[in-house]
Amino acid sequence: MARLAGRATVVVTDDFPCFVVPQQTEGLAKRTETPVVAVDGNCLVPLARLQAGSAAASAAAHVRPRIHREFAEAWEQRAREVPRVARGARSTLEAPFPIADLDDLDALLSRLPVDQSVPAVRVTPGGSVAGQQRLADFLSRRLAGYDDSRSEPAPPEAGHQSGLSPYLHFGHISIEEVIERTLATTGRWTPRKLEPRMIGKRSGFYTRNVDVDAFLDEAVTWRDLGYQWHWSRRGDTASLDRALPAWALKTLRHHAEDERDYVYTAEEWEAGATHDPLWNAAQRELTVTGTIHNYLRMLWGKKIIEWSRTPEEAYRTLVHLNNKYALDGRDPNSWSGILWCFGLFDRPWAPERAVLGRVRYMSSANTAKKFRLGSYLAYVERLPRPA
Repeated sequence: MARLAGRATVVVTDDFPCFVVPQQTEGLAKRTETPVVAVDGNCLVPLARLQAGSAAASAAAHVRPRIHREFAEAWEQRAREVPRVARGARSTLEAPFPIADLDDLDALLSRLPVDQSVPAVRVTPGGSVAGQQRLADFLSRRLAGYDDSRSEPAPPEAGHQSGLSPYLHFGHISIEEVIERTLATTGRWTPRKLEPRMIGKRSGFYTRNVDVDAFLDEAVTWRDLGYQWHWSRRGDTASLDRALPAWALKTLRHHAEDERDYVYTAEEWEAGATHDPLWNAAQRELTVTGTIHNYLRMLWGKKIIEWSRTPEEAYRTLVHLNNKYALDGRDPNSWSGILWCFGLFDRPWAPERAVLGRVRYMSSANTAKKFRLGSYLAYVERLPRPA
């Protein structure tokens, strides 16, 4: 990498704040005299503009007004769909490395140092074309009703989930494009349609369409919250002690010795072999499709905490399963979603319970009362069995 950089005038890379990317970028910059420029293309509003002082935002309510105040200017500065590239900057050089033959992708992957026990995901197509199709399908068929029905577990083709997280994670589609095309569903949109009186509110700032505003609050506010936290504190993911707010640590420690109704091994978690059919279904959806319905992903994480020997063991299990199987694993929102299950970005809840203490509680029984799960469970049952 350093030799290749030495042949360049400048190296431009992505300022992605997660996984091995920051260390690789910093390492390359130290090993070459060629300028290395990391560009923040993570969100519409640059992460540095979301930083207030030296502290990362600890709740959506804290970062939402920052996004709203910066949104109009960031919108005008967003990336172009077709970049303007000067003719002199268009390289005609041959690549200084052999080009891989992608006709036999399985053979290529078999030579890579990756966990070969994880099968390829066949039911969730990748690539920019699939990402574009997914976005178009969501906007035309599932955006309407999003505000009321997004938490309803359902098959991907029937529910109101966007399903865009893997495509955003791998850069198959940009968040700027998602925002632009979503706002375009309301007609010709300009920043003049922003409602300054609604700055900091979950609805009413971008448009008067409740479904558009609800989706953008998830795709912008909650996504940016995870990115901004990780951009500031990625080293704190090393342990719960460093990552969690004081109230969450206190209540989890207070209940650390509570008796668990069930305790499962790593092998049982991975195989989806618990006593709970709904948890098992969510785990099977993850291993086969690389995704879990967003609401069930929260339940999935909560039950691992409840049925593990210690919070630390639960944390290791969640990180392992999510980063091994989820197509959007090893992402800032992976860590923020996992840590949310332990109380990050949340508040104390009553009543105080065994094991979880005052951390928000979720159960399969309550989920079954709240939603009609038949279509979701039937969908998971139809998924192909692992070879």
